[in-house]
Amino acid sequence: MQNDKSDKLDLVEIRQRIDNIDDKLVKLLEERLEIVSDVAKYKKSNNKKIFDPKRENEVIKKNIDKVKISDHTHYIEKILVDLMNVSKEYQKYKIGE
Repeated sequence: MQNDKSDKLDLVEIRQRIDNIDDKLVKLLEERLEIVSDVAKYKKSNNKKIFDPKRENEVIKKNIDKVKISDHTHYIEKILVDLMNVSKEYQKYKIGE
């Protein structure tokens, strides 16, 4: 029998670690949406469009540049694109479109 790290993995413990990260993510996502709400208020009062492709690309690029594990880059980019789309959807909701 091979004695490597995979032999010692415990799915319950791994899932608990994921649950702990998810708890943190939910808190951070709620905090982010509160700030997105402020962005929506600003855009509404200043007659700005919700979609700002230049800003969206900047946000995605600067965060992709922080990825340390190259195998993760594509997937994190997909998450960031989804996050941008949800943020735009929430802004529309807050503005009343």
